[in-house]
Amino acid sequence: MLKVAVPAAMPHVFVGLFMGLGAAFAVLVVAEMLGVKSGVGWYLQWAQGWAAYGNMYAALLVMALLCSGLVTLLFRVRDRLLAWQKGMLKW
Repeated sequence: MLKVAVPAAMPHVFVGLFMGLGAAFAVLVVAEMLGVKSGVGWYLQWAQGWAAYGNMYAALLVMALLCSGLVTLLFRVRDRLLAWQKGMLKW
């Protein structure tokens, strides 16, 4: 089981993690914009409401860097765990 099934399933696990990460990040931002009084999504709407466009673009940049950093971290973990499949994976 640990030598055949788990290594064979790992590429599919990472595809699911990649897809889930993007969807989770989008849902988190929308939930922060609609339902709470804190967070980057709330700050984005607050800055837009007060016409603080510099702050709004800074919040967008923070959100983009955060999502990009998490995706990069996921890819590095994938490359480390799936080093035995080097060159076989195409994203």
